[in-house]
Amino acid sequence: CVVAGCDAPPQYTQAHHVTWWSRGGTTDIDNLALVCTTHHTAIHDGTIDLTMSNGRAHTIPPRWLDPAQRPRLNRVHDRPP
Repeated sequence: CVVAGCDAPPQYTQAHHVTWWSRGGTTDIDNLALVCTTHHTAIHDGTIDLTMSNGRAHTIPPRWLDPAQRPRLNRVHDRPP
């Protein structure tokens, strides 16, 4: 899952349109991110959001967690240097 801090592996995720398909988002690799069921629900209920930067999805946390809503990158699945 691409949501910051989530360790769900790819086999437990679903493809999500970062710019929602219902809002004109395209179904292509540059607009898709893998998210677990829990975070997919959180995105669709407006708790969190995603944005793309440099080809990677970043989590935008809720205002109550981060008033500035700074995008966060999930590094849990990154390969070690």
